[in-house]
Amino acid sequence: MSSVLVKDRSLGSIAVSNVGAIVVLYQPAHALLHRLIAGVIGQVGTVYIIDNTPGATHEGYGSILDDPKIVYEALNDNLGIATAHNRGIELARRDGLTHVLLMDQDSELVPQTVACLLEQEARLLESGVAVAAIGPVFVDEKTGDPAPAIVPSLFGSKRVPVNLGASEPVRSTYIIASGSLIRLSVLESIGGMQDNLFIDFVDIEWGERATLAGYGCYLVPAVAMKHSIGDEFVTILGRRIVLHSDFRNYYIVRNSVFLSLWGALPVGRRLQLASKVPYYFACYGWFSARRKYAFRLLLLAVKDGIFKRMGKGRFQ
Repeated sequence: MSSVLVKDRSLGSIAVSNVGAIVVLYQPAHALLHRLIAGVIGQVGTVYIIDNTPGATHEGYGSILDDPKIVYEALNDNLGIATAHNRGIELARRDGLTHVLLMDQDSELVPQTVACLLEQEARLLESGVAVAAIGPVFVDEKTGDPAPAIVPSLFGSKRVPVNLGASEPVRSTYIIASGSLIRLSVLESIGGMQDNLFIDFVDIEWGERATLAGYGCYLVPAVAMKHSIGDEFVTILGRRIVLHSDFRNYYIVRNSVFLSLWGALPVGRRLQLASKVPYYFACYGWFSARRKYAFRLLLLAVKDGIFKRMGKGRFQ
């Protein structure tokens, strides 16, 4: 696989060996981790495993992480996905790589994904397009639905369905972090992930920041990636609502409030985020198994977003 080359106007010929996959772990299911490693190991030069699991060690994963391409680093605490990504980016920069591929522990790459993304990125660059990140269209394992593209609208942004049969990349204001391929030079220009968001909206904030800097994110319909979102979903008035744990709902609401008030986002996008907070509050509280606790936690999330109590916040 390392012999696959693509052309990039600014970087010359790029081998997939110049790509480092950054896989963030938090109490992973070993079977899913083994699936992920098996799918990615032959598509990149190095796999950086950044472990957010408190007390985790390399030995605790048995032989899953024994490949010589794997670099394992335990953070000894849950420092959040943004910090873990930034640490992986630092390691890739230290090792002189040109690209990073961000991966979640529950995602699965199909063969030739990285080579295809490199090729499509090179074509965009050759045509003068400023590419921030490029990634596959992810398909929710629970529903089978492909993720839409996110495009600007009068009221912030809107979702546009992606035709999986299309041959050209589709621009999206932001793309899901898992599976996204990003040049280190772009990260030097735009900056890394916003650590204080901790876990949710990290990819959204980075994509919005990239857009403001004149870059674009792109989805490649020719490549699909399985991914699991949330714990379950319900349908209300014809709209599907993804449900998470109370822990995750706290961060979604807190970060929505924070970014709507303090984020470096377009005004329309900030207003759109603010308008969703009551909706999140009602849905996440009502459908929680611990309704009273959930509503109290969501109130704290609103307060913490207003007063910039960020990072790990209430769960430190």
